[in-house]
Amino acid sequence: MPRRMRRSGRLIQKPKNKKVDNKFRVIAHGHNGDFWTHGEYPTFEDAKQEVDMLPISNVDYLVYSDKNRVLYTKENDKDG
Repeated sequence: MPRRMRRSGRLIQKPKNKKVDNKFRVIAHGHNGDFWTHGEYPTFEDAKQEVDMLPISNVDYLVYSDKNRVLYTKENDKDG
């Protein structure tokens, strides 16, 4: 009979060299309840500049990091 060998592991493991995509998403939130993605940018400065250049409307803009954290918001007047 072959000798029994104890094997460790056998679990699915995540790759050790995980690549991180540093992208910043600009999400728009309309006051009627709609959400949509306005764009994705490689740096926070690009995303913030784009949000600041948008015209004033009844839409709030949020800049999210790659870890789903809100880093910057531009809230507009809800009264119109």
